[in-house]
Amino acid sequence: MNTLLVVDDEESVRYSFKRMFENEYRVLTAQDGCSAIGLLDNSDNGIDVVCLDIRMPGLSGIDVLKAIKARMRNLPVIIMTAFSDSDTAIEAMREGAFDYLTKPFEYDHLTEIIKRAISSARLQHEAFYGEMKPIRDGGDTIVGTSRLMLNVYKMIGQAAGSDVPVLISGESGVGKEIVARAIYNYSNRKGAPFMAVNCAALPEGIVEGELFGSEKGAFTGAEKRRIGRFEQCDKGTIFLDEIGDMPLSTQAKVLRVLQDGSFERVGSNNTIRTDVRVIAASNKNLHEEVEQGRFREDLFHRLNVFSIHVSPLRERKEDIPLLSEYFISRAFRENDKKIKGISPEALNIITSYSWPGNVRELENVIRRAVVVANSDVIDVHDINLNSDPYKKNLLELSGVINNLIDTAVAENTTDGIFRCVVTKTERTLIEKALSLTKGNQVHASELLGITRVTLRKKMLEYNIPSV
Repeated sequence: MNTLLVVDDEESVRYSFKRMFENEYRVLTAQDGCSAIGLLDNSDNGIDVVCLDIRMPGLSGIDVLKAIKARMRNLPVIIMTAFSDSDTAIEAMREGAFDYLTKPFEYDHLTEIIKRAISSARLQHEAFYGEMKPIRDGGDTIVGTSRLMLNVYKMIGQAAGSDVPVLISGESGVGKEIVARAIYNYSNRKGAPFMAVNCAALPEGIVEGELFGSEKGAFTGAEKRRIGRFEQCDKGTIFLDEIGDMPLSTQAKVLRVLQDGSFERVGSNNTIRTDVRVIAASNKNLHEEVEQGRFREDLFHRLNVFSIHVSPLRERKEDIPLLSEYFISRAFRENDKKIKGISPEALNIITSYSWPGNVRELENVIRRAVVVANSDVIDVHDINLNSDPYKKNLLELSGVINNLIDTAVAENTTDGIFRCVVTKTERTLIEKALSLTKGNQVHASELLGITRVTLRKKMLEYNIPSV
């Protein structure tokens, strides 16, 4: 039977683990870091996996994690916390944590993670972890506590511990450059140069000179030698944003840098060597670009050693309130204007919106709202979305919900207020959404934030005819 060590200062958590897993594992518990290290130092315990709280009196979870990794590199450690944030998640993964979970736990998910940790430990060998390097402070602020974002934090921490190329994918505006800067800020190259190059913004004729430099007279207008980004960035990190828009001829030279760290300036035959870590990003599907002959397959494989996908905002709407608070605090500092927060009605609108421009669009909407707000709380009339009809429809739906609740309270039916509100709300909102979208079920389902299949199922359930 495998042994599970649970380290948490809350007795209820330790008791819950014992109850949940005592039939599958031998469960040991510790209420603080010192006790945990004592149990680990006793070789008779034979611990196979550790579930470790991040915030405890005395030694912090990170301190205990470091102590564990100094003793037993291959022992998987699952970090647990009720206070998820990007810095902690990245630091934990950077120090070698197996996974990072937020409380409360889903039993099935927790069980799966523990089993995977034990299985992984059996297969791993010393070289898997490599040398553990000290954490460096700093990093761009990444906001979000959704599971999708926690996965991004984990991968940033893992990528920061090595020098392999990283390919970041995601739609425009999701924050790919912030992820790249976070990898750099947690890496051993922090302090050396970090340079970001937007490949889509550079005309095809000058992108090669921008990256690799040029000699005097190499082309018309080249009046002096120019040092390129790869040469300037020696020992540092270069971020090639929208690399899918890079010309094929330039891709060949980037491939050579990745292979042997050498290149020539435009107009020169002298080989220059550089030690640069490459992080690339694209909002295009590079698999498809390769198939269409617009992107080199060999370069794609070189870049795709470690990949991170940043999900669009519409897939992680639970991050919107926290992002809004963050952007409000930044915006009122810029404008010297005190804004306490955002009203529930306004928050309902922005969480229901699909955000085609992702986090960047949300930031711009919040910045404008801070400027135009006439009170210390951002309200509905301060929110200006790109789709005014959409906003109007959401406002109408919000009013419908409020009326339904008032009606249900007044009627106080024998079925109970909850069932009454749910039934009346579902039917009325579906009818209203279909009316507002002139019977277009695709648009109605998008407005309601449900799938078309769910919409059709509800229409059948409430006998709502197609318009």
